Amino acid sequence: MKMNDELLKTTLHQVHINANAKLVPFAGWDMPIQYSSILKECNAVRNKSGIFDVSHMGRFMISGPKSGLALDKLLSIDPNLLKEGQGKYNLICNSDGGIIDDCIVYKIAKEEFLLIPNASNSDKVYKWIKQNTKDLDFNIDIITSNTSMIALQGPESLRILNDVIPDMPEIKRFRFVEHQFQSTIMIIARTGYTGEDGVEIILENSIAINFWQSLKNKGATECGLGARDVLRLEAALPLHGNEITEQTNPFEAKLKMFVQLDRSNYLINDTLTKIKSEGLTKKIVGFEVQGRNIARSHNQILDHYNNVIGEVTSGSFSPTLQKSIGLAYIKKEFTAIDSEVTINIRTKSIPAKIIKTPFYKRS
Repeated sequence: MKMNDELLKTTLHQVHINANAKLVPFAGWDMPIQYSSILKECNAVRNKSGIFDVSHMGRFMISGPKSGLALDKLLSIDPNLLKEGQGKYNLICNSDGGIIDDCIVYKIAKEEFLLIPNASNSDKVYKWIKQNTKDLDFNIDIITSNTSMIALQGPESLRILNDVIPDMPEIKRFRFVEHQFQSTIMIIARTGYTGEDGVEIILENSIAINFWQSLKNKGATECGLGARDVLRLEAALPLHGNEITEQTNPFEAKLKMFVQLDRSNYLINDTLTKIKSEGLTKKIVGFEVQGRNIARSHNQILDHYNNVIGEVTSGSFSPTLQKSIGLAYIKKEFTAIDSEVTINIRTKSIPAKIIKTPFYKRS
């Protein structure tokens, strides 16, 4: 683990210090895990609005004559089918079909795309792209360090955004606009990782602190990575390293809707087609734990005969639903809704039930 003085810091780092946020190392960055409390921050996002510093996430501008072809080789969807101003969730898989990372790709122009990988996988994604596109004419410009990224999430987010930027155009879900603000150009995308409506904003470092403060002044609550993780779990959104890894494929992760096969350019089209045809031995499910016991990653899941049938990937107490929930990979034959299982939690055998996901869905 890096020492604090070796950790990367976002442009908003001093803002977090001034707010007395609790900072922790995350993917090589010094990041706020919470400000007041995770409970208060989750409730703010579910009922009003919260802001998150997500500047640690990767930002790759990919452009040039063969940029669309390069991404078509590597992404689980064909980016060339996107309209300009549209974004789409996708997966980058290795040659065995395991998930290197999950990303969002935005189509800015015919030969220009923006790819957002996770912070912990940015270097790996960059190397994978370069390794598999050596003969193609395109450029990758990594703009992570000279831009900031703020997520504004919650039912009041668009009202707050319009208070700060009165001339904001309307943005549909999974669409984005390039908008001029204080003599700079922002990319504002109606996407997020909380299960709520909201936007993710990429902006120049020079205005990041003032913009963050403006959102806060209009009513957005400062939130950390702790609340972000609980919120995404309530919405049953996968986290790389937990629900998706290089040892899991898109089909067992229930992400087949983001895989477009029968593409001649797609590097692992045949591999994923074969995996799909062979069927699943396990798949991801949601569960509810009896009482307030909290299941954690790697806790074993047992059947009625105490045979190990699966493993927890994520677990938490849900402040929105007031119950303990989690995600797990379980052998396919045990995944029926309302099935009862047992989870080993701190040497205790705790009853749990398989339930539908997402756990929380906004009205």
